[in-house]
Amino acid sequence: MRKLFVAWAALLWLAAPASAAPKDGTLVIAFKQENPTHDPHTESSQISNALNRWVIQTLMHRTPQGKLVPLIVKKHKWVNNKTLELELREGIKFSNGEELDASAVKYSLERIHDPKIKSRQKERFRVIGKKNAVEVLGKHKVRINLAFPDAGFLNRLGNVGGIVPPKYYSSKDPIYLTSHPIGSAPYLLKKWVRDDRAEYEANPVFWDPQYPKVKRVISKIIPEDGARVAALIKGEVDVIFEVPASMWDKVNASGKAKVVAKPGIRIFRIGFYNKWGGIFADKKVRMAVAHAIDRKTLQNTVVKGVAVDATQVLHPLTEGFLKPGEFPYPYAYDPAKSRKLLAEAGHPNGIEVDLVAQVGSYLKDKDSIEVLAGMLQKAGIKVKMTQLNNRGYRNRFRKHRKEAGPDFKPFLYFHSFGGGGGDSDLQLAAVAGCIGAWSGWCDKDFDKMLNAASALTDEEEREKAFENLTRKLTNDVAFIPLYRLNATFGLSNRVDWDPRVDERPMAWEIGLK
Repeated sequence: MRKLFVAWAALLWLAAPASAAPKDGTLVIAFKQENPTHDPHTESSQISNALNRWVIQTLMHRTPQGKLVPLIVKKHKWVNNKTLELELREGIKFSNGEELDASAVKYSLERIHDPKIKSRQKERFRVIGKKNAVEVLGKHKVRINLAFPDAGFLNRLGNVGGIVPPKYYSSKDPIYLTSHPIGSAPYLLKKWVRDDRAEYEANPVFWDPQYPKVKRVISKIIPEDGARVAALIKGEVDVIFEVPASMWDKVNASGKAKVVAKPGIRIFRIGFYNKWGGIFADKKVRMAVAHAIDRKTLQNTVVKGVAVDATQVLHPLTEGFLKPGEFPYPYAYDPAKSRKLLAEAGHPNGIEVDLVAQVGSYLKDKDSIEVLAGMLQKAGIKVKMTQLNNRGYRNRFRKHRKEAGPDFKPFLYFHSFGGGGGDSDLQLAAVAGCIGAWSGWCDKDFDKMLNAASALTDEEEREKAFENLTRKLTNDVAFIPLYRLNATFGLSNRVDWDPRVDERPMAWEIGLK
């Protein structure tokens, strides 16, 4: 459950004792996919948001435990629910010598709306899309005038919207900047070999003596699970992510590395594409699908050991998360009840539905969807399944985002969403809003409630409002939450690191023994 603070004291961005220079050595981290760009303002993917912060810092930051704290910001104040004032730390310089001041903050936030950048972060920052939304009040003081109340904006400042040096970025071609970033973070990007690796070195003018812990870091691209595990065991890499459960014993028995698993933030769910009407507009049909799925069997067999129960669409780091013991899932497995509900809805012989699934990106996703299809079949719900990779799923899902079109047909979808930024406003809008990027759901009343909740700045009022939104989604059967995937890490024996709860690879926090 996330807490929102009204004002910040002058805190260090992470509470740890100061240390000497970074330890000499090279840390190698392997990833499934490459960061597509080192420009901090063009992409909004999980991999970009994480890796770009090795070089370019955001105004706010989350600790390894998930707490939102100041970073470049020293303290903040909500003047009213549409006006945010930020006081910046003094003495921070970019690695090229430019000073990080209020003008740099204004330039960076406005750059996101520059048409030449073609930023995918514009939607996250639409609240400051108007001209002069960001005012410079002094060398280290900024006022942000929001177009509408949006207290969750502060969370976004800890996730995207990296601060860059204005002179450098305004003088370079956008294509050049994709591979030549400059920032104020613990590392400098020294070399980028596309589809292979990126090499980083400690920033000699970084302002916090605690970090980085290691002088050099390499991000290595190894798409195949088995190859990543083999590289870890051979000592070719030090950290890998998403270790398949079938390979845990192999890693732990190697004597060279170990697997660390923690409850993660990525929630898998079945959704209903109902926004243009059709069969799933009927709540009885949605309830029939919910009662057809044996969530416990799925959790105790297919994803046993790699996931935990999820009863809602939000994870514990977000506002509105209801403790599972206080919020039991209300739609127990009951295929007979499913058939009864279908009959009451006018489908005594069952229904045939399309199921669109994103597979190949996460542990057990393909196995899960095949088992789910069998469960639905037993309850009289015949499934025509389409399994797609990430790009194919995105194209298929968003085809009807703004209009039904002549070929629209309602469908079920199997999808996951993480929301590592802890931004309930953004997360709920994305997965349940009428125009959300990953939403097939549309309920005008829900959107009104979400807008009202987003406008609140009082901590307790926000928590209650978002809890009500969570309950509404469950009561309306907007989704069927399935499980929350564990975050699994493979660490070589020389690594000194307790992985973060948000699963993000903040390289400067990782040490070598």
